[in-house]
Amino acid sequence: METKEKELKTLNGWQSAVVLILIIASVATCVTLKVGGPMVGLFFSWMIIYASCLAFRVDYEEVRKGAFDALKVVLPTMSILMAIGVLIGAWMQSGTIPTIIVYGLKAINPSYLLVFTLVFTAILSLVTGTSYGSAGSAGVAMMAIGHAMGINPGMVAGAVICGAMFGDKLSPFSDTTNLAPAVAGAKLGDHVKSMLWTTLPPMLISIVIFTILGFSQTSGNYDPGDLNAYIGYLEGSFHIGFATLIPAILIIVLLMFRVGAFEALGIGAVAGALVAIFVQGADLQSVLRVAYNGFTSDTDIGVLKSILNRGGMGSMLQYVAIITFAVGMGGMLDKLGVLNNILSIFTKSIRSDGALIFATIMVGYVTSIVSCSSPMSHVLTGRLMEPLFKERGIEPRILSRCLEDSGTLVGPMIPWHGYGSYMAGTLGVTWSQFIPFVPLLWLTPLFSIFYGFTGISIKHVEK
Repeated sequence: METKEKELKTLNGWQSAVVLILIIASVATCVTLKVGGPMVGLFFSWMIIYASCLAFRVDYEEVRKGAFDALKVVLPTMSILMAIGVLIGAWMQSGTIPTIIVYGLKAINPSYLLVFTLVFTAILSLVTGTSYGSAGSAGVAMMAIGHAMGINPGMVAGAVICGAMFGDKLSPFSDTTNLAPAVAGAKLGDHVKSMLWTTLPPMLISIVIFTILGFSQTSGNYDPGDLNAYIGYLEGSFHIGFATLIPAILIIVLLMFRVGAFEALGIGAVAGALVAIFVQGADLQSVLRVAYNGFTSDTDIGVLKSILNRGGMGSMLQYVAIITFAVGMGGMLDKLGVLNNILSIFTKSIRSDGALIFATIMVGYVTSIVSCSSPMSHVLTGRLMEPLFKERGIEPRILSRCLEDSGTLVGPMIPWHGYGSYMAGTLGVTWSQFIPFVPLLWLTPLFSIFYGFTGISIKHVEK
């Protein structure tokens, strides 16, 4: 009987509002004062929740279990982030990324770099089923090439993110592509076909946008700098050739053969370390130092210094901390019933299919903002909205599509979300730099809502 009391003890509406206001104030204050970004504010959110449990007489031990349960879901993301840090450092030291930069500067027209990046990462993510792997391998290389060419890094990052998320969203090998229909009760094939309606048009528009942005970046007073000087330095400082590309080729092959993202990235990092030792002449101590601290070059060329001086496990610790506190906070807020209190606002006055689709998208956004995890967003949103879709006789594939249109794609748009932290850390840009340049992520939910109100592609269960 005591266990039942603990399970049922949740916060009411005004109590939930107080907790949320205090947490938002904590994060906003730390961001405004520029003290550790959202990380310190999210740390204090745990203290706020603890104090709230004491004030409202809620069993904190039970609430805290929600944090640890939620963190289990994102442990793979955090381990992948650490692997990416090691891989970037190893690939710099091995000459893998310098080789890709040299070949890219020689072969790619700067005007087409953005659209090439978008399409390349989309294909790689579609084939491998992982946006993490595609952004962590091809994405890092394209960022380096773009930086050397003088292209806005936020635009290059936006192209990487749009391409990676497009492929991940549609790939039948992706975890979210399989989870969404499982939660909604739809078939995988029906789910993927349904998503084409909301994902292909925004992708085509994104291709046009990035083509225009590419030409706008390379017109007028465009000055890419002395590309020959960059190439000359890299060719003089590293052994450039096929051997240094082996780690990059290896990781793509591993991902295509469905090897896990962490394992593929780890093997790619080890391969980079071996190339650094046997091709570039590095010693074991320096390889291990780079694995933690990142690579440091001796160049006086500012552009190359900002490109090459990157990586290392230590560079990812802040992003792991953000994910830890943010996701743990989301798990505790779910335990406290705060999420249900918020979500009930969106489900009170649904009188049409369009209103239901709109509400589902909004609920997906809220669960993503609070839980900071796409899988958790899918489960929470699907659990709440499934009865409403059944009531209106709408096929499960439409619900599963909405889960992805919101819960999957909104991830990189939230700075403290697992996806947002991962993309910023991996690509070496801030959230504010890339957020204006992710048209796929902005447009897809708008198409979903438009279809809801017009009835286009909305299928009902035959009675």
